[in-house]
Amino acid sequence: MVNGQSRLIRPNRILAWLSVLALTCAAAWGGVAAAGDHPPAVGKEQRCPVCGMIPANYPKWRTQITFRDGTVTVFDSPAEMFRFLGNMAKYDSKHSATDIIQMEATDHVRRGWIEARRATYVAGSSARGPMGPDLPAFENRADAEFFVRTAGGRMLNFDQAAKGAGSALAR
Repeated sequence: MVNGQSRLIRPNRILAWLSVLALTCAAAWGGVAAAGDHPPAVGKEQRCPVCGMIPANYPKWRTQITFRDGTVTVFDSPAEMFRFLGNMAKYDSKHSATDIIQMEATDHVRRGWIEARRATYVAGSSARGPMGPDLPAFENRADAEFFVRTAGGRMLNFDQAAKGAGSALAR
């Protein structure tokens, strides 16, 4: 009661609060991408150090490496990132593997950044990246399994993808 009058809770308010609560819980448990979870804007002036393409043109394939000095190197696809890692001295004279503090890939389904070392990659599928055969990345193994059933290929962890990128996707 407020000022002698009973105060009813309107069903609209209850539904609104329940919706907010549900979305908050879903975001916390990974069911809904949180704000800022999508790859940040990459400028058209940034080029992939491996192939020279513009990663901004390929947001669903983009990967990036962050170095200890704050430098972020962006690639147009996972395959290009693995080529870079396989021969860093050729593509980057300023950094070595020990300078890497973070590697991220774009989840092929949800399109948000995922930790590249924890991703599941698919090799040999019918999917074509910016440069042809590529390695779509998945945070959720079930998504990768579904992708393999529909587009073919085989699942790889980070280390397997890193070893295979040089041979299976060689140009």
